[in-house]
Amino acid sequence: MNEPTRENASLEKTRANGTRRLAPPVDIFENTEGFVIVADLPGVEPEGLTVEYNPPELHVSGRTSSSVAAPVTYERRFELGSGIDPGAIGAELKDGVLRIELKKSEKLRPRRIEVRAS
Repeated sequence: MNEPTRENASLEKTRANGTRRLAPPVDIFENTEGFVIVADLPGVEPEGLTVEYNPPELHVSGRTSSSVAAPVTYERRFELGSGIDPGAIGAELKDGVLRIELKKSEKLRPRRIEVRAS
């Protein structure tokens, strides 16, 4: 797997209702099968998370449900291009870390070509 690309776009805005809005930092990896995006979303539960793919854009948004601190809304958008297989996108949230796996379309994956003897 290649070295990750670290996106530290934690731009913060505070809304009038006290909710903080952040663009979470992410790591992006590429391998022969596709891409992996890992985003830090502390305090977000699965029911407060939305991952949508509307080609060519992947949109991630989440909201914390903490009653102790002001709520935080996370949001990131990724421009993916046309090489992603929309039927093979998976996402998992564990301990505040979101992992999204994006498979490349078959036509973009490396493949071995059989050479025949003549």
